[in-house]
Amino acid sequence: MKLLKFLIPLAAMAGVAHADPVTIQGCNGDVIFDKTPSRAITLNQQATEVMLALGLEGAMVGTAYLDDKIPAQWQDAFNSVPVLADKYPAAEVVMANEPDFLFAGFGSAFSEDNLGEAQKWHDLGIGTYLVDASCKAKHPKNVPLTIDPILKDIATIGAIFDVKDRASALIADTEARIEAVKEDPAGAGRTAFIYDSGTDTPYSIGCCGGPALVAKTAGLKSISADVEGTWVDLAWERVVAADPEIIVLIEADWSTAQEKREYMENDPVLSQLTAVKEGRFVIVPFSETLLGMRFADGVESVNSQLAAMK
Repeated sequence: MKLLKFLIPLAAMAGVAHADPVTIQGCNGDVIFDKTPSRAITLNQQATEVMLALGLEGAMVGTAYLDDKIPAQWQDAFNSVPVLADKYPAAEVVMANEPDFLFAGFGSAFSEDNLGEAQKWHDLGIGTYLVDASCKAKHPKNVPLTIDPILKDIATIGAIFDVKDRASALIADTEARIEAVKEDPAGAGRTAFIYDSGTDTPYSIGCCGGPALVAKTAGLKSISADVEGTWVDLAWERVVAADPEIIVLIEADWSTAQEKREYMENDPVLSQLTAVKEGRFVIVPFSETLLGMRFADGVESVNSQLAAMK
């Protein structure tokens, strides 16, 4: 396993030295941090929200790529951080802000079409971290996720930024909230279709990602639980044949829950589904289906909406 040591060359980028170097297990191997980063840039909303939940906005010089609204509890902190781009910022924009740490929520951040491979940034002395759930090498698409990746991300960022006490408290709170839902899942025994986007072909979920874990934790049985992957294309014929009891609509900027509901209600075939006729819709923001700081919010919200349908 390759060992990298990030020695930031610019004095302006130097954080406070750790009493002992911090070694983290990243997606591509172990990484050693001699100092706490002081000029971090987050490249996806779920990464941004981990930083905000840990009170680390003061160590951020930029953020990018929102999928939906930032929760009110973090809005003021978020407003204090410059937004570098609506989507991924150009590499030149990132470099102009002299970062010492890049934190991404999706592996696409480090694709050649965006910021380039993480190794490129390592060679410049800039540390990177990809949220654990997005590390394909560690999480095959046919193996269901657990909440462990969330807990690892919190602990890892807490260690890198030397806020371990905050991280421990956040981990305990996250575990307790999710366990409370697992003990009394309102969706137990109910089938569900999770609808992300698309009309000609519905984009839904497979067996093994964060959205599937939201549904499972609330007791729901997804009609596509046997399909490999996190996000998958389904056929409307499959949805009609399953006639699910619940339809979970994912709220996102690119496809709102209202748009999807109206499409189903106005379609001559889909409007005859039991869930559509009875108005059994549950709404969950996209960011609350990811294994990030809002996952517990998503689980609680879905469970609460299901409980109200009894």
